[in-house]
Amino acid sequence: MPVLLDPLGPGGDRRFRHAVHDGGTDTPASPPARTAAADAVLLFDGVFLLRPDPIDRWDLRILVSVPFDETVGRARNRATAQAGSTAGATDIERSWRHRYIPAQQLYFATARPTDHADVIVYNDRPQRPAWEVRPPRPTAER
Repeated sequence: MPVLLDPLGPGGDRRFRHAVHDGGTDTPASPPARTAAADAVLLFDGVFLLRPDPIDRWDLRILVSVPFDETVGRARNRATAQAGSTAGATDIERSWRHRYIPAQQLYFATARPTDHADVIVYNDRPQRPAWEVRPPRPTAER
């Protein structure tokens, strides 16, 4: 992770790739590099980003929270919409239950992302999300 962020940090050349993983094919992605504007703001989206190794890289830490069973249904709906049929929905659900959810459970047990988030977005109902703004972290954690 640090290698991905170093070009955007102090002294970096501001060169970046807008993606490193293709979620649709579950394969690495390597789009052409771009150069960020000098006044650009990086919004880095992904899973497992509040782990100890990259935690000090984030100025603002936002955790989007959705119950596991809800994530399964949403993944199934996305797969159905993309394929135009429910053919792959069973495979998606199996992958979610045997890969994604156990990985998330391990992440929550070991990295404790809710302890490190500045803002938690409760996205159980996408049309009406709720959020909690946490107290500022001590300066040593920033």
